[in-house]
Amino acid sequence: MEANAIASKGLGSPAERLERGEVLYYPSAPFALPQGDDLEFLLRQELGSLAHKNISYNPANGKVNGFVRREAGQEARLQAIFAHFSTAATDWLSSLLPYREGWQLDRASFRPQEEATRRLRPKARNDLLHVDAFPGRPSRGNRILRVFANINPREPRIWVTSDPFAKLLKRYGEEAGLPGRAGSRWLSQLGRSIMGLLRPRVGRRSDYDLFMLRFHDYLKLNEDFQEKGPKYLHTFPPGSAWLAMTDTCSHSVLRGRFALEHSYFIAPAVLALPDESPPVLLRNASSSVSVPSASFSNRRAA
Repeated sequence: MEANAIASKGLGSPAERLERGEVLYYPSAPFALPQGDDLEFLLRQELGSLAHKNISYNPANGKVNGFVRREAGQEARLQAIFAHFSTAATDWLSSLLPYREGWQLDRASFRPQEEATRRLRPKARNDLLHVDAFPGRPSRGNRILRVFANINPREPRIWVTSDPFAKLLKRYGEEAGLPGRAGSRWLSQLGRSIMGLLRPRVGRRSDYDLFMLRFHDYLKLNEDFQEKGPKYLHTFPPGSAWLAMTDTCSHSVLRGRFALEHSYFIAPAVLALPDESPPVLLRNASSSVSVPSASFSNRRAA
């Protein structure tokens, strides 16, 4: 399917705009979305428990998790719908962005709940501005690219974005605990110990990954940033799609349900602007943290 024109007219290539924190918006999704019976089936799905924020699909093994199991064949049908979405989105992205030789498919997910009324602990809330860091899947120096689609037949999905990572790091990095600072060393050691206990299979996190998790939490809990930071409203109508590098683009979801999402890890070697990536910016700001060597060794290649 041919890509629609990008609605916002930023400067630079799509890759450069994404890597600097822009949201690229498509009024009509430029790849196939679930339709007909498949769409109705997907909209009937419910989260399996309060522990699940979404229904997830792992392209590496085809497993679907986080849903209420109600009928025979349900899991297989969900696998087929997710696999079709993953293939369609990935094929389209490979024609738009110069990343295919250095990306790794991460999880796809379905968001069935209304964001405006969800009750989550503060650090897990989607309606608070933040940059992404995945607790169970450290990026190890790779960028986080995400594609979203609103499959709600009637209602929009509402986002707010704010300053990109570079500005936020300059303003809040010291307060959040830059790597290498005396006060941050014990935070890093404590963070490794806690995350090792909670998620023992993830492995040792770099100072970069620990800082990004800490910064994610710091931004969500920072009332000054949440209340006074610049805010830009995005309304994504039914059938639309959008892209963001969410480790740079600070964002929140204020309202909406029934969204699909797919994440990708992007290796530094294929970036359009590698010197503007969060690991490099953090190294320059802290002067003591090394840029992690991005590796897909524990993930299935695309």
